[in-house]
Amino acid sequence: MTPHIYSPEELVVESGADQLSVYQFGSGVAKHYFCKVCGIYPFHQTMRKAGYYRVNVGCVNGLEPLVMPVEVFDGKSL
Repeated sequence: MTPHIYSPEELVVESGADQLSVYQFGSGVAKHYFCKVCGIYPFHQTMRKAGYYRVNVGCVNGLEPLVMPVEVFDGKSL
């Protein structure tokens, strides 16, 4: 299954944008956004398709990622 990549027009941060911090490394193309308050990782700008985003669906109101028909990455249990 290929993860969905969102265009800049599709990604809308409705609240809390002022609480986001950006982490970049290496080439600086990818931009990883984190909440300065709680540390959650809501989305990142991809390296493979610069200017586009992948989203942590656990951060989207109204979505239940554990019941969605997608592969869930459980980094905690690795």
